[in-house]
Amino acid sequence: MALPQISVEGARPENTLEGTTGLGRLPGRIMDIPQTIQVIPQEILQQQNVTTLEQALRNVPGVTSSAGEGNGGVSGDQLRIRGFNAQNDLYLDGLRDFGSYRRDAFTFEEVQALLGPSGVTFGSGSAGGVINVNSRVPHLGNSLNANVTGGLYGMVRGTADANYQMSPTSAFRLNIMGQSSTIPGRDLPSGERWGFAPSLAFGLGTDTTLTMEYLYYRYDEAADGGVPLVARPGTTIAHPVTENGVGRATWYGTQGDRDKSTVNRFTARVQHRANDWLTVYNDSRVGIQERFFSYSIPSCDATCTTRFFNGGGIPQYAFSGAGSPYTSQTWGAQNITTATARFFTGSLRHEATFGLDLWYEDFERNGYTYGADRTNYRGNLFSPDNSLNFAYTPSTAATATRASQTTQAALFASDRVWVTPEISAIGGLRWTRQQSDYQAYGGTNPTSTLNADNAFLDPRAALIWEPTANQTLYFSYAQSTFAPGSNWSTQPGQASVASTQLEPEQNQIFEVGGRANILEGRLGLSASVYQIEKNNATETDPVTGTTFSSGDVQRIRGIDLGVTGRITPAWLMNARYSYMDSETTSSLTPANVGQRVALVPDNAVSLWTSYDFNQGQPWNLQVGGGVVASSSIYTNASNTQEVPYTFSLDGFISHNINDNLQVRMNGYNLTDNRNYTSVFNNRAVMGAGRAVTMTLATSF
Repeated sequence: MALPQISVEGARPENTLEGTTGLGRLPGRIMDIPQTIQVIPQEILQQQNVTTLEQALRNVPGVTSSAGEGNGGVSGDQLRIRGFNAQNDLYLDGLRDFGSYRRDAFTFEEVQALLGPSGVTFGSGSAGGVINVNSRVPHLGNSLNANVTGGLYGMVRGTADANYQMSPTSAFRLNIMGQSSTIPGRDLPSGERWGFAPSLAFGLGTDTTLTMEYLYYRYDEAADGGVPLVARPGTTIAHPVTENGVGRATWYGTQGDRDKSTVNRFTARVQHRANDWLTVYNDSRVGIQERFFSYSIPSCDATCTTRFFNGGGIPQYAFSGAGSPYTSQTWGAQNITTATARFFTGSLRHEATFGLDLWYEDFERNGYTYGADRTNYRGNLFSPDNSLNFAYTPSTAATATRASQTTQAALFASDRVWVTPEISAIGGLRWTRQQSDYQAYGGTNPTSTLNADNAFLDPRAALIWEPTANQTLYFSYAQSTFAPGSNWSTQPGQASVASTQLEPEQNQIFEVGGRANILEGRLGLSASVYQIEKNNATETDPVTGTTFSSGDVQRIRGIDLGVTGRITPAWLMNARYSYMDSETTSSLTPANVGQRVALVPDNAVSLWTSYDFNQGQPWNLQVGGGVVASSSIYTNASNTQEVPYTFSLDGFISHNINDNLQVRMNGYNLTDNRNYTSVFNNRAVMGAGRAVTMTLATSF
């Protein structure tokens, strides 16, 4: 007996537990999926006037940003989820988004954080979880939305989103964006970005749908290498120099410190409902990123530190050699074919998914080198000279040009079986084969090559009890594997003979959780308790970039609590709290045992709420706001370097002038707290100060 498939079109529910991930290989409501999942819906992205992925993820406790690895110069969206590197765990519509760059939100429909190892669903990596962005796609009906935003410190941004129905089953959509801005309260030069994304959809509302999207996106922004962390003489814990007298605005960059990227991306997705029990998906992507990147990494040696705290002369900083300029090109292609089948075997009901995942990524990086004038430069730690513009030339070092190619093929299958209408079990397995190749050459030096070839299995299992349609309780286990060579394209400094011989990192999670819909389904509640353990963990030297096995076993035990939806029709709420007890339980470095895992806050919370007064009336008002806060974090495994707590109070007020026109004012970091947006082993990047923006929005 086959089960009918019900397809419902319309606005996504404000209680995000009632929504779906939109991925064929992860079917069902989020309510029913045995994994912690947080969704930042479109309404909240609009209320917060989110412009980047990093800003959207402020709503997800436990997500931190890394400032860039040594000897690789990687920047862009470098995320850590629950303390684990998520550089390769960024997905767009379930497909890999190739390249390292700062993603703009002008095509975002919603942002999803799927927390915990997810090897069966997404493949290698995903120790702390993955981020998946659902993009805006064509729909039936016509619509036009446009926004113009202006703010302090010269911020100007404009976006437009137009959808046109071409026929009863086809539509065209166009998103465009342009922005010029600086960072409030900081001395960085201005930056610009712009992009456009046309998309077409055919077969809307039919059994076979084809969606095609092209993205062109370009930006040119100042690069920030952060401020150094120093320990007061006689103490053992280092903190950012901005915690001890250096001004928030301080930037140690030069005129040449820029991050310039151009992204071209084409995506095609097909969904075919073969019959009432089988649906097949085929998703493809080709992406190309070209980049120029250079930044200055300041360092403060022992003499500098002594003078900084005790006087006796001007504290002078130097530049690390790891910030040398480079150009790079990354291109990648991926195809995922998934089938979802719903059927019975005897009295047992099944929902099975199985498929094939193929992807290839090619990366090439060409380095440059500075002369002695930069190497020997010493600047005033309190008052850096940002007018400097050091000359550079093509490098002739043995690693002047670095290239890597990664090929991966995977088979995956998962089956959910209902023993009774209320009790079901999930079993899944993914087999992966990954080949990574690396070449380095320059000048008259011979070409050096590295190869890493690994095959591995990642399992998944869960037991689910749904006493009613509005209640879910589950126990789940999942694993993901991170193979040697996986970061050679994004962090080429990690390529070494030693890294090819490392055992793959394995990440396992045990999670117990529950969800409930209350208030007639308007509001969703979630709670989970989990343990993540990483075996065969690796570390990267902050200066050389060399990756080596630390022998560490890292464990995180946590509690996650969430609220999403509406308390009343006028009162929106989206909040989440995360407690993470992290510990290095075993290490080849005895001093690391018992220490907290780097970049994991003990406590983190995000809260956003809004209320509509007199909705639909001439004298209407929408008021809202929230906080993002997290406790201090250590930036290294030995817990000798610390970045303080983060706290940001944000708010907005808006008024609908009529059915088509809205004016909105947003305030950010209203308490003007010193917050750090990105951190690394020995430095931290200071965030923006207090800021205010005004937006005029129109919709038809």
